[in-house]
Amino acid sequence: MHIDRRQFLKWSALFLLNGTGLTLAGCGGKGFMAGALLQPPAQGKAKPLQRPARFDLRDDLCVGLSSPSRAGMQDRLIGFGQITDVHITLEQFKLTGHPKLEVLLDSFGQSIGFGGLDRPEIQEKFDLDVLRSMVKTLNASDEMLDFVIHTGDSVDIGTTPEMIGFLSEMNNLSIPWFQTIGNHDVLGLGNIPPRMLEAFTDLKFMDQQEFIRKHFPEEGEVRLQEAFGSRAKGFDFSPGVREGLLFEGYYAFTALPPVAGSGKQIIRPGVRFYVLETVSPRGSAGGSVGSGQLQWLRGELEKYPSHLAIIVSHHPLEALDDSRSELQRLLLSQPHVIALVAGHSHLNDIRAVPSPAGQGRGFWQIQTSSLIDFPQQGRIIEILGNGDGTGSIQTFVFNQQVGGQLGKNARASLASAAMEPFDGSGSEKDRNAMLMFRMPS
Repeated sequence: MHIDRRQFLKWSALFLLNGTGLTLAGCGGKGFMAGALLQPPAQGKAKPLQRPARFDLRDDLCVGLSSPSRAGMQDRLIGFGQITDVHITLEQFKLTGHPKLEVLLDSFGQSIGFGGLDRPEIQEKFDLDVLRSMVKTLNASDEMLDFVIHTGDSVDIGTTPEMIGFLSEMNNLSIPWFQTIGNHDVLGLGNIPPRMLEAFTDLKFMDQQEFIRKHFPEEGEVRLQEAFGSRAKGFDFSPGVREGLLFEGYYAFTALPPVAGSGKQIIRPGVRFYVLETVSPRGSAGGSVGSGQLQWLRGELEKYPSHLAIIVSHHPLEALDDSRSELQRLLLSQPHVIALVAGHSHLNDIRAVPSPAGQGRGFWQIQTSSLIDFPQQGRIIEILGNGDGTGSIQTFVFNQQVGGQLGKNARASLASAAMEPFDGSGSEKDRNAMLMFRMPS
């Protein structure tokens, strides 16, 4: 069935005005007409995840350290799930109504996403089913998770209806979750300022403030899941939040407080997360971190030296158009920074970023594949103390574990993605790994 853009907007508006809260998207089990569901959303029961039997030991930052084989003596500090780059897309979407212009936009290819405006139809058709399958899989695995974080690019084109679809699925998580801003979330097609695109279409594109506000509960709405005290998926932790003022897209939160012994000696470190906003305000698929944000991050890191620091951003270091060296120098100057967790590149990749001062210091950069392109995987990350002055980041990737029609739809999307030239699987050491680091003294 073909739904043109005006029909879609009309139906979306009807459902928003009626306050139904139903999922809005295209056909294939996700569309609505005249107040009635065209086809019920696909369903299926999820199985819990199993940790892999083997992890590749990586001691790049501290060569020669023995493997943490004393599993019974390891202290699990925290575990969280990462999913990224969902790219919910309006199915059969036509942006402008001008075929020649759309051909031109498609020709940008990698610069505005992976393949331009249109991915294979089956992947657009089942994008919400893939996300729903991952949410169900994470819910079934809640015993190993303290929270989930999405590292940006919730949507593809950058419109409000796409965001409604994304949030309708993510808010079914039974685990607290946090959000990160990606370039596709607040730039049309991932790199074009919304005001430029709105000259060609009557679609409303989200800017940064609208995107952030979507994560706050509506007036009178009660949400069961709060993320460590946040009611807005982390954005109400941003610096300088005051009623009526603009929100920042970056924030920090403590997931685990430290434990101090006699004489204020730290027996067990805390764990604190620093979520950055790396979208270029000028419009670009590449990232940027402004001087104000860097200053904020430095102050935050220096304020919490007894907490292991995990940096979260949409862009990895190498995808930053500017401020890359400044950010890397800052992170390497703080010995309690152990990891940077990112998305954007749609691939599984883990690399060590060693300190030039040596002494086994530095941090791990961990990237995870997209849910729209192959291999459509998420990641589990667990922080462990080894009891000998070292720690481990134990991480593994996972596929959705859902049966029924929902699982079939998700696997159909995966099969379609597998036929595309892009492969974000990475090597085995980029998927299931035990990453060693020295505990800060």
